[in-house]
Amino acid sequence: MKPIFLVLGGLAAVVAGGVALSRMTGEGPQPVVAAHAAAPRDGRVYGLGTVEARLLSRLGFEAAGTLSEILADQGDRVTKGQVLARLGLADQQARVAQAEAGVRQAQAALVQANARLDRARATRDQRANVNQRRQTLASRGTVSVEAAEDAQATSAVAVADVAVAASDVEAAKGGIEYAVAKLALERALLDKLTLVAPFDALVIERARELGSAVAPGGTVLTIADPATIWVTAFVDEALAGRVEVGQAAEITLRSRPGQPLAGKVARIDLENDRVSEERRVQVAFEIPLSPFTLGEQAEVLISAKRP
Repeated sequence: MKPIFLVLGGLAAVVAGGVALSRMTGEGPQPVVAAHAAAPRDGRVYGLGTVEARLLSRLGFEAAGTLSEILADQGDRVTKGQVLARLGLADQQARVAQAEAGVRQAQAALVQANARLDRARATRDQRANVNQRRQTLASRGTVSVEAAEDAQATSAVAVADVAVAASDVEAAKGGIEYAVAKLALERALLDKLTLVAPFDALVIERARELGSAVAPGGTVLTIADPATIWVTAFVDEALAGRVEVGQAAEITLRSRPGQPLAGKVARIDLENDRVSEERRVQVAFEIPLSPFTLGEQAEVLISAKRP
């Protein structure tokens, strides 16, 4: 027990000494004050954020394959529809050629089926005339009944042949539709092996190199529209109520200290961050920023309305 009493006694002595010192200096205990970012004295609302792109796409292929061409690199400007990369095309091009041959074959089959139908119709008409004459002659007793019956049967067979030939024509038409659809599918698969720019943009990142194996959906290039560069800033929710779309703002990039750039509030999120109690505000540049670095830290001062 003695060690405990000794410790307690020592603590009491330290406290007593502190009280005595404070009395001698005339200063009482100092309260602890939480540190906060200094608010601008001119009433503007402060926000801290990063440079981002509103329109940013991570491009990849819908099919798996090996990169045989990559035609764009980081920093390149590309235009809508421009070819950026390709996977190996040889196998799929062969399938397209095979499908094209299938269409030609189906078209030839239709021509042949129509020719057979025309011949069957001509035979039907000819045998119908023969049958009509035989029936007339049989009724007069000029030809035998057997001959008339043979003519009638032959005419009926010719009519059936026309029906079969007409069915063959319809089947040939269906064959063409199938071949054309197959060709469209193979061409669509071929198109999926070519990566094109969906809009005018700047290449931000090249994630794959020539010869790389690519999985469906894997990012090959990241592009952004330079005209949509803005700062995504976080504003204290206690001040966010003063911020409105269209208000003027001043943007200072970390790489350009002392060089504020003009901007304006372009969008205000409808949901606060529940942890930091901040609201996200997008501030666009009045003059498109060039060059820019995505993710760079930036400070904004918004000329918000007075409370």
